[in-house]
Amino acid sequence: MNKYKLLVAVAVAGLFGLSARASIPGYESVNIKCIILMQTNDTYPKATTTKFNVTKMKVTNKDILNLIAPEFATNAFSIGYTNFPSGFPVGSKLAVNYFSNGEFYVLDKAGNVILDVYTENDDFYLYLDYNDNYVYTGSDTASKETENYTYVGEFYYVDGTDANHFDVYGLTTVKDTIKASGESESFKMTGLAGNGHLGGYDAVVSGTVKGSGKNNMY
Repeated sequence: MNKYKLLVAVAVAGLFGLSARASIPGYESVNIKCIILMQTNDTYPKATTTKFNVTKMKVTNKDILNLIAPEFATNAFSIGYTNFPSGFPVGSKLAVNYFSNGEFYVLDKAGNVILDVYTENDDFYLYLDYNDNYVYTGSDTASKETENYTYVGEFYYVDGTDANHFDVYGLTTVKDTIKASGESESFKMTGLAGNGHLGGYDAVVSGTVKGSGKNNMY
């Protein structure tokens, strides 16, 4: 199934977002839900009538993983898994190390890294990023340091052919907590808005992004 058919196969209303799942030491586990409005072909219900059509599509973690897997099919045997391009192992999940790092990883059910999505292939990208300008509040005590950042965040995707892509932005808050027992982070992108090109058609994307987990920020 090509990427456009994969997306159209889930053409149902939804919200775009990444939300926290069970904590994985060293990573912030994420879950993707999105809504994409995509221009599709005109139809002609009557000889004198033209109807302009837009498809609303819901995209989840499963769909994103199915998009990622074929991009890295040649790496399947080298990392010990042989079911890439048909899909990752059951229970696989998406994660980031921390928000400002921005790199996505695919983890297996036990939390082991199967794939570093950003660095394995220079022709394909899926990442979080942020504007260089930011403000922050917080405090530093003998037992805990907290830093609350506000950025303009970005969520970006492009496939290996450059034919399918989207680029969306939103006001982003990031809370980092550093204690003797470890480091943790949560983040949320709100008012997300952007556009792209999928399956040969223009597309508009909206929603929210959030995630959290134990990590190694520094």
